[in-house]
Amino acid sequence: MQWLVRYAGFPGRRLEPWAEQLVLLSALVEAANVQVKRGDSRLVRQDAREAASQRQQAENRRKSHFKSDNRTKV
Repeated sequence: MQWLVRYAGFPGRRLEPWAEQLVLLSALVEAANVQVKRGDSRLVRQDAREAASQRQQAENRRKSHFKSDNRTKV
């Protein structure tokens, strides 16, 4: 609504019906996003590349064998 008042002169002037619907739809989506951000729901997107990298690192750790030689003297 602030954008409509500031830039479009709303309610004194109105936009074309299609443009007004577009602006109001974007305001509705923005309001829904604000409500989702305020909620306790934790929507976490996982990057497939990062997940694959982590799986590969875990597999490499499983396959590696570290041998320790405690006989060396300092």
